[in-house]
Amino acid sequence: MTDVLIVESDPGMAEDLRQMIETSAGDYRIIYIAISVNDAKSWLTTHRSPQLIVCDIQLSDGLGFDIFQDVNVAAPVIFCTSYDEYALKAFENNGIDYLIKPVSQEKLERSLKKFNQLKELFGEENGSFPRKIGNGASYLTGYKTSLLVYYQDKIIPVNLDQVDFIHYNNYQVNVYTQNAHYETRDTLNNIIATLNPRDFFRANRQFIIHRKSVTTIQQYFGRKLLVGTTYPAPEPVIISKANASDFLKWLEGLGVEENSYSFQ
Repeated sequence: MTDVLIVESDPGMAEDLRQMIETSAGDYRIIYIAISVNDAKSWLTTHRSPQLIVCDIQLSDGLGFDIFQDVNVAAPVIFCTSYDEYALKAFENNGIDYLIKPVSQEKLERSLKKFNQLKELFGEENGSFPRKIGNGASYLTGYKTSLLVYYQDKIIPVNLDQVDFIHYNNYQVNVYTQNAHYETRDTLNNIIATLNPRDFFRANRQFIIHRKSVTTIQQYFGRKLLVGTTYPAPEPVIISKANASDFLKWLEGLGVEENSYSFQ
């Protein structure tokens, strides 16, 4: 049984998707229909990740991509939209297919077939299937050793050993080193899935930090932690109360289960 989350503001379209998915050639179960960005965020932060998400892009309170910027989602996504200009961004946010409305049974069946082919190719062991879909090539050789960034109209590789932290702000992601910072066009969700969890930790919605960059840890309000870094961060690096224990274990080298962070 494959658990599916639908994110769709239009009740009629949501019901059509539900019927098409449940009557398709496969064993699918709709576990929830979210009607907005905030509804989807709230559900995903309080429930186990579904195995597949079918998501509209233009929702009543924002873009569907906002869900994946703020919540660490471990599931592939089939995007459904009336617009074609978001295709590239869709595949930067766990997307495996991009359907233009109106969505027919035939189109949806092809997307579900693609989902099953990818599932068979990569497997679902240890919950790693969604990571592998978005970053298939890197899993043939292991975790990434560099990130591609933009500098003076050029694309250059930055060795991950040089990275102190990666910061998201206002739809822009920057990679910081001791000597400079660079723009990348990827999302924090996609990036963290390709990094070695022994070296990098998703501190919160804004930061991924490298172990070597941590210089100090201070108690903060509400049993949170304030992290000092070798290179001054553009805003305070705060570890939530929920993630503080995992963060300290990670620093001690005890390891943290991948994609186990909770952002409240």
